[in-house]
Amino acid sequence: MSPITISGLASGLDTESIIANLMKIERLPMARLELQQGQAKARETALKEIQTKLQAVSDAADALHSPGLWADTQTVHSSAPESVGVRRLSGTGPGGYQVSVSQLARAEQRTYAFTQSASPSQLTVGGKTIELGANATLEGAVAAINAEPASGVYAVAVNGKLVLASRQTGAASTIAASGAGIEEEAGKRRAGLDAEYSVDGVAGTSASNVVTEAIPGLELTFGAVTTGAAISVGAPGANTEAVKSQVKAFVTAYNSAVDAIRNRVTEKRIPNAGTSAEANQGVLFGDTALNGLLGQLRQAVSESGVAALGISTGAPGAAVSADSDSVLGHLTIDEAKLTAALEKDPLGTRATLSGAGGLTESLDALLAPTLGSHGTIAERVSSAATESTRLGTSMSELDTRLEEREEKLRMQFAMMESALSKSKTESEWLSGQLAGLS
Repeated sequence: MSPITISGLASGLDTESIIANLMKIERLPMARLELQQGQAKARETALKEIQTKLQAVSDAADALHSPGLWADTQTVHSSAPESVGVRRLSGTGPGGYQVSVSQLARAEQRTYAFTQSASPSQLTVGGKTIELGANATLEGAVAAINAEPASGVYAVAVNGKLVLASRQTGAASTIAASGAGIEEEAGKRRAGLDAEYSVDGVAGTSASNVVTEAIPGLELTFGAVTTGAAISVGAPGANTEAVKSQVKAFVTAYNSAVDAIRNRVTEKRIPNAGTSAEANQGVLFGDTALNGLLGQLRQAVSESGVAALGISTGAPGAAVSADSDSVLGHLTIDEAKLTAALEKDPLGTRATLSGAGGLTESLDALLAPTLGSHGTIAERVSSAATESTRLGTSMSELDTRLEEREEKLRMQFAMMESALSKSKTESEWLSGQLAGLS
């Protein structure tokens, strides 16, 4: 703001108000530039939103092409998972297996009386020396033993006794412990045992309750003795549920992108917008390129043949409305039809979704030149950003000119007031002189 102030006392005019109104007229171009810059930024934001939505469609389509999605897998099931759990490690022969468990593997266990020593002492457990301080309690001994994994045992205090259990299960597991402060209690030893089981009548043993050699490709976990648990293994094939889940993710991304584009191209402009919010509406109304892209997306999906898998925009019916999927261009999934296709012809379904001429390839051909670093959307985003920057520069330059203009007006009015004041003074002097002559 100019330091020059104008009183208007000489002229009797409200010169501050006159300058303010003159500058208001001078600032009209600035208001137009601000609206134009707001529109450029709104256009950039809208295009970036569409770019993000389309990238999500591209990513979801690429995921349908992933080899991992279509890798062969097999379902496995246990009729008694609490007794015999099952986990697939690799490919295995499909069919059913009958598993029985007559004995679980267990670790050796020994019980010792513990005598507290007034002086430091040592225990030897599993060949490892355990140092105990003076007046070490049973709980202190337990903590010291458990702090040495190499001892090969776990220690617990039970009713004032020291109980040691081997860290490994099986008949071969043993415990060796000695020391002045402990004495084994006779008759309390529990020997380690191997698991005993059979698969389809063929007996086997294992030092662990987790068995990988009983059925190649499967891991069995024995949890209880049982006379029989049926293990069923499905035929190799793609994971139907995983494929359906990815198809749903693609449809969600596709519909979201279609909505984003359609909302932008149908949002109408406000004539003679007076505020930035009004001016920013409809910045992409009727956009030819985006309208064309909507049509191309629909054509790419239609020509890929996915309708045979139950993926389509649906057929217009008697009850069709403006909100119908067929009108909005939304994709829908007939899940029963998709499931049947995956089960009946998984290879054909894969080809339709991600093979040559399929959905993924068609969309990639359409979206690659649109979403690339020099694609049509990126170029338009860059253009809008450049326009916003240019308008910002113009506004800065105009603001400087307006400051100079206001300063000049203030100087002109100040000179006018000064001249009027001087003229008034001279007039009063002359009047005085004339009065004196008379």
